[in-house]
Amino acid sequence: MPGLTAGLYVGLSGLQAHQGALNVIGHNIANVNTPGYARQRVDLGTQDTQFFGGFGYGPGVSINSIGGVRDRLLELQMYSEQARQFGAQGRYEGIQAVAAPLADEGETGLSAQLQKFLQGFQDLSVRPEDRSLRQNLIGRAQTFISTLQTRYRQLDDERTRADSGIASGVTQINNLTEQIAKLNARIASEPTPGSDSDGRDQRKVLTDKLSNLIGIHVFEGTHGEYEITLDTGAATLVSDSISYDLQVTRDPVYNNFYRVDSVMGSTVVDVTQRIADGEVGAKLDLRDNILAGYQRQLDELAAGVAAAVNVGLPGPPPTAGHRAGFALDGVTTGNDFFQGAVANGANGIPPTITAATNYKGMVYALSVNGALAGNPALIAAAGVAGSPGDNAVARAIATLQTAGNTVDTNSDGVGDSGPYSQFIGQLVNLVGTQGQGFQVSADNQQNLVTALQNQRDRVSGVDLDEEASQMINFQRGYQASARFISVINQLTDQLVNQFGR
Repeated sequence: MPGLTAGLYVGLSGLQAHQGALNVIGHNIANVNTPGYARQRVDLGTQDTQFFGGFGYGPGVSINSIGGVRDRLLELQMYSEQARQFGAQGRYEGIQAVAAPLADEGETGLSAQLQKFLQGFQDLSVRPEDRSLRQNLIGRAQTFISTLQTRYRQLDDERTRADSGIASGVTQINNLTEQIAKLNARIASEPTPGSDSDGRDQRKVLTDKLSNLIGIHVFEGTHGEYEITLDTGAATLVSDSISYDLQVTRDPVYNNFYRVDSVMGSTVVDVTQRIADGEVGAKLDLRDNILAGYQRQLDELAAGVAAAVNVGLPGPPPTAGHRAGFALDGVTTGNDFFQGAVANGANGIPPTITAATNYKGMVYALSVNGALAGNPALIAAAGVAGSPGDNAVARAIATLQTAGNTVDTNSDGVGDSGPYSQFIGQLVNLVGTQGQGFQVSADNQQNLVTALQNQRDRVSGVDLDEEASQMINFQRGYQASARFISVINQLTDQLVNQFGR
C-alpha cells in the first residue's frame, strides 16, 4: 500500500492545485474592470489511480485546464450589431452637421431668397421702365445664387471631412487587422485548446474596435482563429495569421475623393461601394450617396430656375422666358438672364451640364448674365418690340413662384416637380426624415448592443461575490491540504525518531 511519502505527494498536489485556483481567482478580481475580459475558471480533476496490493489509491488532484467562460456565438453576433450601430450613428451625425444650413428658415432661407428674386420680376412688371427696380432685381438674383452656392459649399465641406475620415479610418483598420492576425497565430499555438484566455480577450477588444470602424463578419475556425471579412463578403481582412490591408487612392471616378481597395497579394479590388457599416461605411455613404444626393437636388433646382427664367415653361399654357423678351430699348432680345461658365444650351443651361448627369455642377456654374449685371437696362421685361413700358415677360416670369413642374428630377429634361417652394420644402423634409431615421436606428442598435453586452456580462463578466465564495472554497482546500501534510510530517517524524533509537 502507499507509504507516508506517497501521502506527502497527495497533500502537495492539493496545495499546488488550490494555489493555482487561488491565483486564477486573484487574476479575475484584478481584471474586474478590464474591458472585454472573460472570467476564468479552473477545472480540477483526480490524478490517475495507482494500484497497490490489488487496491486502487488516488494519488491526489491536478489542474486539468484553465479557460475563459464565454459564449462564442454571442460575441460573434455583437461584432455585426456594433458595426450597424456605429454605421447608423455616423450617418446621423453627418446629416446633423448639414441640417441647420439646409433648414429653410427665416428671411435668409433658400425659399425666401428665391421668392424675393421672382418677386423682383413682379415689382418690375408694375414699373418696367424703373431702372432702380432693374438694379434691385440683379441684386436679388445674385443673393439667391450666393445662398444656393453657400448651401452647396457647406455640403462639399462635409463631404471632404467624411473623405478625410475614410483615409484615417483605413489606417486604423490595417493596424487592428495586423494585431488580430498576430493574436490568431498566438492562439493557434496554445498548448491546449482554450488555454490562452487572455489572448482571446485581447483579440476580442481589438475586434470590437474593428467592428466600430467597418462592417465585418467574423467566423471562428477549428483552432480558435478568427476569419474576418467585410460584411458584404467583398474582401477578406484576416485569415489565420495573415492580415490583408485596405488602401486608399485618389480616384477621378469618385470626384478625386478616396477610393478604397482591398489588397490581397497581387489582387487589388475596389470595395468602395461594398463597405456598408461602421464609421467608415457611414462616411462613404454620406460622401457618395446621402450628401451627394442633397447636392444633386440643389443642382436640379438651379437648373430648373435657370431653364424656366431663361426660356419659360412649355405649359399648357406656355410661359414666356427672358430669352423671348425685349430690353428697355425695345430692340435687344435673345439674351438669357442666367448664364453658366460656358455658352448656354437650348434651355439656358451649359451644354456640359445635362439631365443625364442630374445637372451636376449647375449650382457653381449658375450666374447672372454679365451683360445684364453691367447694364440692367438689358433686362427683358417687355413681350413685344418697341414697347419699353410693356411688362408681359416680367409678369410671366413672376408667375414661376407658383408654377408646377419647374424642376426635372427624372433626368429626362422635362420638369416633373414643383413649385420651387414645395421642392425646397421636400428637400428640407428629406434631411429631417433621414436624420431622424438614422437616429432611431442608432438608438435601437444601441439598445440591442447593450442587451447583448449585458447578456455577455452575465456569462463572462466577473462577479465579485461569486469570486469571494470561490476564494473561500479554495482557501479551505489549501488549508486542509496543508494540515494533511502536517499530519504526514508528524507521522514521518515519529516513525523516524522511534525506529532511530
